[in-house]
Amino acid sequence: GFGLGLGIIFLIAWRDDRFMSVVEVTERFGDNVVGQVPEIPEFSKMPLALLDSNDDRHMYAESYRSLRSALLYLMVEGRRPKVVLITSAVPNEGKSTISTNLARTLAMGGSKVLLVDGDLRKGHIHEKLKLQSKPGLSDLLRQPDDPGKFIQATDLPGFSLLARGSITRNPGDLFLSPAFDQILAQLRGQYDFILIDSCPVFAADDTSNIAAKADGTLFVVRSRFSHARAVREALAMLFQRQAKVLGLV
Repeated sequence: GFGLGLGIIFLIAWRDDRFMSVVEVTERFGDNVVGQVPEIPEFSKMPLALLDSNDDRHMYAESYRSLRSALLYLMVEGRRPKVVLITSAVPNEGKSTISTNLARTLAMGGSKVLLVDGDLRKGHIHEKLKLQSKPGLSDLLRQPDDPGKFIQATDLPGFSLLARGSITRNPGDLFLSPAFDQILAQLRGQYDFILIDSCPVFAADDTSNIAAKADGTLFVVRSRFSHARAVREALAMLFQRQAKVLGLV
């Protein structure tokens, strides 16, 4: 009975392909980790506070500064990526928190940054920033005349938000329209960085459509949560759509 119990434990551990450390990520996917963000324990039901200029969580803040530096010096076809998609394989891997804090860190460094909530189904970045959900991206895609009417300023200079907008059926179709290309072309000339937080790869086809039009993609993997098989399949799907994956966070 004791031997059988140990055997069951060993079998469960052997079949568990969740990542426990950055070493395991590099062993499976090579030297593609561009940043590491420590997980902050939550001792209350309040959501994790966003970074600010005088944040006393030193290691947490430094991890985003390191990720900012990696993005500043990454080159795609000889130039720095301006439109960057941030996604993950499945929900609850931390991509929205990373998108928001990375945008804030870039703005603190003097860049003019636009954060776009590309999850037109369940996007909630506006709640983190205490702003309105609409009008936003979905409304702009239907009326691509003046993006400035749909962009909201935040409490941080140089940092703006384009929220998800009104809930709509089949939002993935909007990303295939010429209006999306037109909007990106307009915004490129107005901002140093455009970060697009999308829905997870396996949640909808939206992400694959956006990835093909972005300059690069950051893929988020969460320790003790993300499964290697799911990450591998999600990355394969992005590569199939000609996405330029900058690396893993």
